[in-house]
Amino acid sequence: MDALHVAAALQIQADELITTEKPTKPMHRVREIQIVSIDISFA
Repeated sequence: MDALHVAAALQIQADELITTEKPTKPMHRVREIQIVSIDISFA
């Protein structure tokens, strides 16, 4: 599901993607868009 969210964000040329996924997850490896985590365990 993360890949679909990233693909959709890229398709609409979003500036950033905000997620609750932890920064250690693979979706944070994407370089084409800024991924912002709001996971409070890493705050």
